[in-house]
Amino acid sequence: MNSTSSPRRILYCENNTDGTIGGSHYCLLNLVERLDTRRYAPVTMFYQEHALIPKFSAVSEVVVRPPHAPWKVSTAMTGALGRLLKLPLLLVRRSVNFWKLMALVREEARWLREQRIALVHLNNAVTRHHDWMLAAMMSGIPCVSHERGMNEPYTAVDRFLARRLALIVPMARWMRDEMVARGVPPDNIRVMYDGLDPSRLVVTREASAMRQEWNVGPEQPVIGIVGNIRAWKGQEVVVRAMSDIVKHRPNVVCFFVGASTPGDQPYVDKLNALVRDFGLEANVRFTGYQNRVPDFVNMMSVVIHASVEPEPFGMVVLEAMALRKPVVGSAAGGVIEMVVEGVTGYTFPPGDPRVLAARVLELIAAPEKACAMGEAGYRRVVQDFPLDRYVSDIQEAYDRILDPK
Repeated sequence: MNSTSSPRRILYCENNTDGTIGGSHYCLLNLVERLDTRRYAPVTMFYQEHALIPKFSAVSEVVVRPPHAPWKVSTAMTGALGRLLKLPLLLVRRSVNFWKLMALVREEARWLREQRIALVHLNNAVTRHHDWMLAAMMSGIPCVSHERGMNEPYTAVDRFLARRLALIVPMARWMRDEMVARGVPPDNIRVMYDGLDPSRLVVTREASAMRQEWNVGPEQPVIGIVGNIRAWKGQEVVVRAMSDIVKHRPNVVCFFVGASTPGDQPYVDKLNALVRDFGLEANVRFTGYQNRVPDFVNMMSVVIHASVEPEPFGMVVLEAMALRKPVVGSAAGGVIEMVVEGVTGYTFPPGDPRVLAARVLELIAAPEKACAMGEAGYRRVVQDFPLDRYVSDIQEAYDRILDPK
């Protein structure tokens, strides 16, 4: 691309529709904010309004579209009539949804051409966004997909479309290995760690002010976990660990910073019941969604990551390290590629509250050691996960795809 050319328009698609804001939103925002706008003009697309829309609007065009809604009809019938109708209804449903999808793909392909989109970048997973993959193929536009989740199998359709993407970007090495093991061809897969700029994690309220606001005394140790409240994130493991921690340090306070959806309410109810059963009402704070997470992390002596399923990457771990906090994290997924055992923090077997409690207690009892780990974590973020290098790698990939010569 020469200096007189117009910037190429890149469409970024975020697939989330559960009402929460997660790591994929923040990772996308970090990328869009740092793009070289002399070369690339970002257009970000969401399926719902959310609290980060103003920040995206400040640096890109923003499009909010209704999500694709497949036709649903219940095939859960009983009796002779139910058995007789089940297969025909299933075939009708599949046929209707196929033609609905094809109509959507044609509409999206037309929109891509009208908007002069040069490249489509899908922000979530190869198992999602099939409509945009097909629309890009129909329009002759290259398509890139991040891989930010690893909880679903790869169907024959997923593998077929993956082979036709210009690039697949897993967030960590373990994800690449899992994809290949599950039948996704490795030829167009390239691992890129999401980067972080520590200077952007600005603390706006001092720890003393936060303690006062949340009714925490100056002598009480504070720990916490950051992330949307859902079962696989492991908040239950933290509550159970707290039942051990308070036996040794009765004044410890643990913050659970994150939102929940109506679908997660049974899990939230279970957590609250456990808090009552263990008598932890004075030791636990559920904050709900917070737009100033650094203020909470700054107040903590130890940051916990407790996912019971492998975390694709875990930006909250990187953010804690960038804020000079030691991390105690589940030894699975991307966490083990970030946390250096005994140097920037500790890992523990996923789902094991006793080991988690022991590691947290160790760091609470040794503040100098915890501080040294926090400093080592900060240095690791600066050296190994710089945001500028990540953005540069993404843009170089765009260059190779759009200007292969």
